[in-house]
Amino acid sequence: MTRKEFVTKATESLAGHYSPGEAKAVSVRILSHFLGLSEYEYSVEPNVPIPKPDLVRIQEALDELAADRPVQYVTGQETFEGHTFNVSEAVLIPRPETAQLCRMIIEDLHSSGIREPRILDAGTGSGCIAWTLAAAFPNADIFACDIDEEALAVAGSQKIYLDEGCRQKVPCPPAFFKADILEGPPAPGDRSSDLMPNLEDLDLLVSNPPYVCESEKDFMAPNVLDYEPDKALFVPDNDPLRFYKALAGWAESTVRMGGKCWMEINEAFGSRVRELFESRGFSDVEILQDFHGKDRFVTFTKWF
Repeated sequence: MTRKEFVTKATESLAGHYSPGEAKAVSVRILSHFLGLSEYEYSVEPNVPIPKPDLVRIQEALDELAADRPVQYVTGQETFEGHTFNVSEAVLIPRPETAQLCRMIIEDLHSSGIREPRILDAGTGSGCIAWTLAAAFPNADIFACDIDEEALAVAGSQKIYLDEGCRQKVPCPPAFFKADILEGPPAPGDRSSDLMPNLEDLDLLVSNPPYVCESEKDFMAPNVLDYEPDKALFVPDNDPLRFYKALAGWAESTVRMGGKCWMEINEAFGSRVRELFESRGFSDVEILQDFHGKDRFVTFTKWF
C-alpha cells in the first residue's frame, strides 16, 4: 500500500468521526508521525510504498481513532504555541484557548517591562503554560504544581526549545512540585519539604483549573469524556467556583503588591467570577473573551 492509498482509505474510514477535511488531515498526521515524515514529504512523494511493519502500526492507530481516541493521545504529542508537547491520558490536551491565554500573558508582561518574572502555574497538567512562558522569558523563575503525580511526570518530561530551528533548550526550566490547589498555599516561609519552592513575591499567578460543570457532560463529545481526565475537567454543579475560591487564597498569599493573576474560566460564570475576586479585594478585575467571543479569561491585580 502506498502513502496516498493509505490516506485515501483512512479518510474514508474516519468519515463518521470527522469532517472530510479533518479526516484527511488526521490521516496524514498519523502517517507522518509513525513513518517519521514531514507532511511536506508526503505531499511530494505520495506513491512510495509503506513498509509492512509500519503499515501494521498505522493501522492500529487508525483503529484507535475509530474508537474515538483523540489523535493527540494516539501520537502522544500535540503542538502548542510552536512547541511540541508530550501528552498522555493523565493530562488534558492543550487547547487553542489556553494558547490565547499564554499570548495575552506574554504581551502583558512585555508591556509592563518585566523581563525576569517570578511565575506560578497552579494546576499545570501537561506543563504547556509553564513551558511556553519559560521559552518566552528565558531567565524567569517559573514554578508549576499539580495534584497528580502522573501529570507532573508528563510535565517534567517535556523537551522544549527556545528555537526549534537550532534546538536551543530553555535555560531555566520550570520547577514542578506536587500540591493540591484546594488545600491552599503553603504558609509564608514554609520550607518543610525540600521540594517546596519559595513562592513569595510572585509577579504572576496563572491557572487553567477544572471549571466544566458535571451537568455539561451530556453535551460533550465521546473523545473528551472517554479519554481526558475527569479530575482536570469537572467541578460539582453546586460549587462551580470552588477552584477560584481557593486560587484567591493562593493569590493573597503568594503574589506581590502590584502582581497580576490570569485564569481560564467557564463562559457561563464570568460575572460570578468577577464578583468573587472583587469581593476578595482584588483590583482591576476584568473578564476577557476568547476568539469565539465567549467569556473565557479573568485577570486582576493585587493592590493590598
